[in-house]
Amino acid sequence: MHDLVIYGAGGLGREVAEIVRRINERHRFWNLLGFLDDGAEAGTFSGGLPILGGRSFAEEFDGPLDVVLSIARPSDKRAIYEALKRCPHVRFPNVIDTDSKLSSRIAMEEGGVVSHFCSLSVDISLGRCVFINTGSHVGHDSVLGDFCSVMPNVNISGNVTIGAESTIGAGASILQGRSVGSGVMVGMGTIVLTDVPDACTVLGNPARKF
Repeated sequence: MHDLVIYGAGGLGREVAEIVRRINERHRFWNLLGFLDDGAEAGTFSGGLPILGGRSFAEEFDGPLDVVLSIARPSDKRAIYEALKRCPHVRFPNVIDTDSKLSSRIAMEEGGVVSHFCSLSVDISLGRCVFINTGSHVGHDSVLGDFCSVMPNVNISGNVTIGAESTIGAGASILQGRSVGSGVMVGMGTIVLTDVPDACTVLGNPARKF
């Protein structure tokens, strides 16, 4: 078994722990040690699992260590990933819930998380540490850049491109063939019918910049 820690001890981290538990029910793959969290006290517990410390725990760990980033904010994910990537013993596995459906034709970089009841169609490309939350759909030929976070019940139609470090809010929908830039926040329930430029927030139906 591979030793594994979940970085982030909040609600999202507890959800990821459940994904790991469901995977282990089918195939005992990971030894889940607990959580890392720079803002929580080591020795306390979250969801019945210990908080082991912060980033230094992973950096100083004696042996191979799998780390799952359960952090929604893309810029925070990038910072932690880049710090730990310098550690040769740290790996970033892809964690895919057993209740999700993924095509065999998906290019997925390291560190991805796909929660339960998601569906990912054919010829999709996912960058590093992409998080796709419960009940979301990604259509054919879509591209999601590094460190994107997709919240629950999002519908990304076919041939959509989303730039790095963007967040797609719960219940949002993106029309086929559209592009969303890097560093974008798409608000909850937003309907994206036209291309969205970099580094902005869009809200509403249809989406408007704010």
